[in-house]
Amino acid sequence: MAFVTPTSFIAPNDAAPMLAQPSRISILAGNSRLDIGDDGAVKIEAQMQAFQAGLIHADDIRRQTGDLPPISIAFDHKGVFRRQFLRDGLSNSQKRNPRLCHLRTEIIDTFGPLADELSIPNEHILAIHEDSARTHAEHLLSTMSMSAEVRHRMVAATSERPTCAASSSSKITCAAITSEYFCKAVDAGYSSSTTPALLEVFFEASPWSEVLAYVRGLQLTHALGMRFGIRLNLVTPTGAVQKGEIVYAEPETQLSSELVA
Repeated sequence: MAFVTPTSFIAPNDAAPMLAQPSRISILAGNSRLDIGDDGAVKIEAQMQAFQAGLIHADDIRRQTGDLPPISIAFDHKGVFRRQFLRDGLSNSQKRNPRLCHLRTEIIDTFGPLADELSIPNEHILAIHEDSARTHAEHLLSTMSMSAEVRHRMVAATSERPTCAASSSSKITCAAITSEYFCKAVDAGYSSSTTPALLEVFFEASPWSEVLAYVRGLQLTHALGMRFGIRLNLVTPTGAVQKGEIVYAEPETQLSSELVA
């Protein structure tokens, strides 16, 4: 049985062009992690290099097209996101689909200055969070008809080592959570369009954000029937971007021996 290696999805240098057609592009700018300290303050493990790289790419697209593409930032977290990381006084709609400007002050103060430098409004940046991803993944498992192989890729085995920050007792795999992040980032801007879409994913390798989880998430996204293209862009601690190849779903995509083990 032959397996695709994680690094085969990420180019070893800057040879891959960033602005590829079709240009209906969405940006996922990093996957940071949140927690609450004993003093009640927000603890942030921020993927600042990935966030900055994603925003710079969005700004480049704006320069070329005149429009700012949809931008999202993903948050893994401990605790309940709505209760602990949103500011007070939000409407139900804002709670369901929070923007960066709707988060607590500590989070805005961390990410806001980079957005301000590029004149990207905080309200333009969608905050995608783990609670929502888990809830939707569980909904798919309970309502969607899928093969046993796809279901296996979404439900964590008790012996499986998580490739993200998920608890070892979590029912949902890291690949399923990552796939939900991808789908939400694309839906943020183009849910009603029929034009082919491309998601540019910027992320850093970290204990809660391993390359393997992103590769599995990409493959699971296409196996679930999503047709948009995905490019994984690994950002190093120094800010260098290792640009991936654009991957589109094959006709009648199925999870098979071509999947990362």
